[in-house]
Amino acid sequence: MEKVFCISRIDIEKVSSTPLHQGFLTKPALKTMLNLPHHFISRPEAENGPAFKQIIPYQLFCCENRYFVFRRGAKVGEKRLSGRLSLGIGGHINDLDVSGKRLSVADFNQALIREREEELLCPTNTPPTFKGWINDDSDAVGKVHLGAVYLCQISNQTDISIRPNGEDLHGIGWLSKEEILARKDEFEKWSVLALNC
Repeated sequence: MEKVFCISRIDIEKVSSTPLHQGFLTKPALKTMLNLPHHFISRPEAENGPAFKQIIPYQLFCCENRYFVFRRGAKVGEKRLSGRLSLGIGGHINDLDVSGKRLSVADFNQALIREREEELLCPTNTPPTFKGWINDDSDAVGKVHLGAVYLCQISNQTDISIRPNGEDLHGIGWLSKEEILARKDEFEKWSVLALNC
């Protein structure tokens, strides 16, 4: 059974705010977050347990102030986001991503690259830059997830495309922040919050 990386909400609040801030947060640093006690919980339990937050790397791709946009199809892993537009490529960290006794920053970043390579065709020399966190407890998905936001600057829009035979994602194109905000009701909430990075 799949086990996903989680940190208790109480522990996160110790290094952030109580109650946990809603929206985009610039702190704590990734290393500070990963120094908190780790929990690897079965995914069904984690999806229904708001006492824990599943920590999700969430990568945005930007080229000349325009963001890569895709639509999540009906067969995506997170069914509650099916049909929504998104900016963020990412996914769960699993116990198999840990190289030592506990998840390190290097392990976390390697899992982020793994998720990218599973879903996109993208230059391997595209460095992700950590920007902060997104939290939204207003719905069932947000209550159990915390997004680690990364921004990837791309030189050419043609360098990015959806991987054939990958997850059920459909490329829409490159939109400006203004265009995204004008259509914000079509996007998953995290994407709109991540624009604050």
